[in-house]
Amino acid sequence: MVHDNFHIELWRLLVIGLIIVLFGALSGVWSLAIFIGLGGYIAWHLRQLYIMEEWLHGAMRDESHLGAIWRYIAIRMKKARNRSRQRKKRLSRLLHRFYDTLEAMPDAAVILGSDLRVQWFNTAAHELLGLEMSARKHNQRILRLIPDADFERWVADNDHVTNLELASPANTARMLQIRMVGFGHEQFLLLAHDITELKRVESVRRDFIADVSHELRTPLTVVAGYLEMLAEEKALPEDIHQALIASRRQAERMQSIVADLLMLSRLELGEDEPQPGELVTVPELLEGLAEDARRLSEEDGRHIQLHVDATLGLIGSESELGSAFGNLIFNAVQHTPEGTPIDVYWGRDGEGARLVVADQGPGIAPEHLARLTERFYRVDKSRSRERGGTGLGLSIVRHVLKRHEAVIDIQSMPGEGSRFVCLFPANRIVKLP
Repeated sequence: MVHDNFHIELWRLLVIGLIIVLFGALSGVWSLAIFIGLGGYIAWHLRQLYIMEEWLHGAMRDESHLGAIWRYIAIRMKKARNRSRQRKKRLSRLLHRFYDTLEAMPDAAVILGSDLRVQWFNTAAHELLGLEMSARKHNQRILRLIPDADFERWVADNDHVTNLELASPANTARMLQIRMVGFGHEQFLLLAHDITELKRVESVRRDFIADVSHELRTPLTVVAGYLEMLAEEKALPEDIHQALIASRRQAERMQSIVADLLMLSRLELGEDEPQPGELVTVPELLEGLAEDARRLSEEDGRHIQLHVDATLGLIGSESELGSAFGNLIFNAVQHTPEGTPIDVYWGRDGEGARLVVADQGPGIAPEHLARLTERFYRVDKSRSRERGGTGLGLSIVRHVLKRHEAVIDIQSMPGEGSRFVCLFPANRIVKLP
């Protein structure tokens, strides 16, 4: 259609050109012919342009006064404007639906611009974060509305993966879990979820496990002691003797579970923080743990190899670090076939340090790696029970490392073995004499 109108305009211009040539040839005054022909053509278009402007400003209701290609342009513009209005209406409806959805959420939702200025927030943000409803109009920075040091550091780190747990600015008795996600063009959605009840339940669970574990420790010690004494009796029939040995083994396993539960409960409650002045001689600690692991190993430990920097120590709790490192080494012994090499590395990692326990065992499937440090989680439940595993070791390791400002990185593939890497920051490193 546009080509037809353009062709008509070209024919109009061609006709005018022929009239100019004809008039010029008959009159001999070419300049006057060109002036009248092209001047009339330009004047007509100027008139059409004026009418178009009036139409654009709404002085004319329709485009019937326009001619030829100008009418076509006006019709196309009108259709485009109608489509634009329809899109705006749809976007407006979607926007209102989006705001209505956020308003109905029980969680606080705050929309932030690229400079972290508040653009909008729902009613729950007023209840959980203490944001005044009048702040919607003032476009203030979120850091000014939530003046909390931990929140400021979290925002400054620009870590949109890690969630922040924070006491509610509106009510310090409530605990919030805050996260931030990016959307649109350099915009962010800040979400705050009330986890007060979850924290209360976790606290009750921890207290219950700690109390039960503490109460079980004494009777288990008594039972294990009597079973050990009876198992040493030579006059008992062989079947009863074997039953006593099996019972003692299970009692010892229960004692191990109770000990791990007590340790984990103490770590989770945050008691007995490591003393900053306590020096841990890591090389000696690893030598002792390796010796214990060799006695545990059926091949007298010949497959456990230490690669240790003897000049490198740590600041922290020797008992907690011993528990964490021991769990990693004993796990490697328990979950690798006989004769499989196990290498323990301790040395510098940039400005910090790292401990690596590497084995060439069966490895771990990728879907299990994220959950390995959960309490009671086992990759192969049947094998773990046979070997006496509690499923608490790696959870203890994670909590100990967290209390020492360190992290654990687990690398493993089926059939290629596993590497458990503990990374310690520079402020925990000490050079030994």
